[in-house]
Amino acid sequence: MYFKDFDKWNEVKKHTDNNHTKVSIRAGEIRWISFGVNVGSEIDGKGESFTRPGLILHVIGSHLAFVAPLSTKVKEVAGYLPFNWKGTTTALCIHQIRIVSQKRVLSRKGRISEDKLKAIKDEIIKFYNF
Repeated sequence: MYFKDFDKWNEVKKHTDNNHTKVSIRAGEIRWISFGVNVGSEIDGKGESFTRPGLILHVIGSHLAFVAPLSTKVKEVAGYLPFNWKGTTTALCIHQIRIVSQKRVLSRKGRISEDKLKAIKDEIIKFYNF
């Protein structure tokens, strides 16, 4: 059974908030992101640093990013967009997209093409019926 360690996450979150390192990010990058421990069915980060990969969908100013978490579990339900990257099929959890502080954005794993990013954004628009 999965245990949500809010106390440990709170310590990591304090350290993350105090980090004043500037990160240069761009839309289309796949980065490790400190998603933390969240409430209910909101997607959590994993491991000691409560991270998981995420796709940067849009950069907002110099402090925020619009991101979609990735999951190794590809489900055949609305909100999970199969995502092929570096020969592995994962899922973009477009039902869990959110705005995060750039302080949560960590190391770069790679980058997708502009065409692939546009196709993903089109799928997100369809999902949310914008």
